[in-house]
Amino acid sequence: MIIDEVHKISDAVLKRIHLLNNMEQGSMYTNHFSLQSLPFENVSDPACFFEQGDYSRVLSRIIDSLWAGRGLMVVVGPIGTGKTTLSQKLIVSIPEKTRIIWLGEPPDTSEELLLFLTQELHITPESSGRIFVLRDIKEYLLKLNNEGNRCLLIIDEVHKISDDVLECIRLLNNLEYGSIKLIQMLLIGQEEFLDKLSRPDLESFKQRIAWLEAIGRMTPLQTHEYIKHRLKVAGSQSKIFTDDAIETVVGAARGTPRLVNTFCDRALRVSYESNKTIVDLDSVRRAADEIGLGSEVYLWLTNRRGEKTAQNGAPQAPSLKDKSNAAASNPRRRETAPVDKPRSAARTHQDNSSWTIPILLLCGSIVLFAASLWFYIVHT
Repeated sequence: MIIDEVHKISDAVLKRIHLLNNMEQGSMYTNHFSLQSLPFENVSDPACFFEQGDYSRVLSRIIDSLWAGRGLMVVVGPIGTGKTTLSQKLIVSIPEKTRIIWLGEPPDTSEELLLFLTQELHITPESSGRIFVLRDIKEYLLKLNNEGNRCLLIIDEVHKISDDVLECIRLLNNLEYGSIKLIQMLLIGQEEFLDKLSRPDLESFKQRIAWLEAIGRMTPLQTHEYIKHRLKVAGSQSKIFTDDAIETVVGAARGTPRLVNTFCDRALRVSYESNKTIVDLDSVRRAADEIGLGSEVYLWLTNRRGEKTAQNGAPQAPSLKDKSNAAASNPRRRETAPVDKPRSAARTHQDNSSWTIPILLLCGSIVLFAASLWFYIVHT
């Protein structure tokens, strides 16, 4: 396709052209590496959910909490650690007969939240006042519960939430029938949300949280398994990344899934553009420069070389130690060792010196006795 006067093209059109170009390149590199799909797309695909470590534990606890009807749940974690993917995996994993209401970000006001809920539940409140809307929502949830159904509200990006919306969530959490919570809520966001909850004026809200979990970054071993998992989901049947390439990605990405995805995807594209059938260390270095991780990769490789140098030099010390141990354990060498002679001389000198003082005392006593005897004879 040829476009004339490209300087007149809007930014939106340019973005779409760029997206189409990326899709075409992605399709070509998946064919190049015999993959069925793009393995490292940064989309919240439940099929790519990495069910290990914190992710497996948190997903299991959320499902258990839903069965137990515990009410308000909170999951926090750093940027790019897969919290949204976790929520999407939850949606396809929760018990049947669960009405799911999902919000990609919190609304600005409590009125917007209540309006959104009434629309999702197909409720037409008789009045727009908060008290009446909450009453109508409770009546609908009671009906839902009597039919054996549940209702789950998921709100993502809650670190952006306002105090007004938090107060509305607290009121929704108070909708109960006996010991049963009529609506269960899962709040997902970054760790900054914990700072908000630490405020004294939100102590009442904090006490109503039935369950709070934090997702951390992946360990190096988990990151390695995560890369293999994504490639397997994409249909990989052979080894695409060299060991050095994977180790470098693991070291520079610092256990953040989103960063691992970006890094690996760019490395695959670089290898494809170089007509390589495998992603090697050179492709990873070039990809790092393109996504702004060049310095991290350089530092990591430098540290790794230093560690290998230290490991290569370490075996020499035990060998020297073994030699000295062998010399100490050899009886012949102990018998002929020259150190024995100085020890004998020192021992003889020590023995002689031990007799010197008694002899001098004896001689002094004899002289004193002789002088006393002579004095006695002269004066008698």
